[in-house]
Amino acid sequence: MRQAALAIVSALLLAGCGGGGGGGSSRLSKSEFDAKANAICDKYQKKINDVSQPKNLKEVPGYIDKVLPILREGTSKLADLKPPTTLQSTFDEWNQVQQDQVDEAEALKKAADKGDAAEVARIASEADTKNKHGN
Repeated sequence: MRQAALAIVSALLLAGCGGGGGGGSSRLSKSEFDAKANAICDKYQKKINDVSQPKNLKEVPGYIDKVLPILREGTSKLADLKPPTTLQSTFDEWNQVQQDQVDEAEALKKAADKGDAAEVARIASEADTKNKHGN
């Protein structure tokens, strides 16, 4: 069960890495976009890594309570980026994946709160599959 819970957490963290940029109204070049997104991802990945991993299903809700605000903030920072026009469509899809993963973390917390190991495993498996397609 711990592996299933940790799998979704890993999927949540990894999906955002690999692109990026910064706020403002002008679009970024591809290299600026990549550099800024990677910097955001690295910053929030470190924050999440600093939170102690849950050791069992009962610890998952508390872990999600700590990680979810970090995940939401990182997702928001990434969404604020202005990619080059040529990357906008991909960026929009990527942002949707990010938001879906925030939703999955919330669902994971609810399932863990109920002690529903099967639902935690299902969510983790689904998140892992989406993560493989999202990266």
